[in-house]
Amino acid sequence: MSATKLRTASDAPIQADAEERSIDWSRIYRIFMRALAVLVIGRGLMQWMVICGGPNAEGIGFEDMPPGVQASIVFFAVIELVAGVGLWLTSAWGGVVWVLATAVAIGIDLAMLGGMQGWVQIAARSLPATVADAVLLLFYTAAATMAARQANDAFTE
Repeated sequence: MSATKLRTASDAPIQADAEERSIDWSRIYRIFMRALAVLVIGRGLMQWMVICGGPNAEGIGFEDMPPGVQASIVFFAVIELVAGVGLWLTSAWGGVVWVLATAVAIGIDLAMLGGMQGWVQIAARSLPATVADAVLLLFYTAAATMAARQANDAFTE
């Protein structure tokens, strides 16, 4: 007859603490920032391509655009590359610069949807691009908040 041994918690084959089973928001936040950095740097390089002589989506060269559109292209060419580098480094200033750039882009898009005339109609993006930026902004805010809460909870314990 075989005797069975009762297992205690220390004998268990694999122990998983409750902390290990929870979602690691700081890791998700870092991965999201790096993926977002690749996207933002790509968008910034596309803006620089237009400045350096490539046509934009409508096939218009940079020199043939109205001055307001030229200014917005230069603004986004610079700020998106700066934001992309900051996001890749996972620094706080990178997120702030990206949020600023995204808020300006969404503001231009909403101004066009509101009926504003002039260069805004040319500089505005399509509705799916605006919605995608808004979704990215909401996820960024949620992931940053959850990562900060998780770090605060770990610090207080």
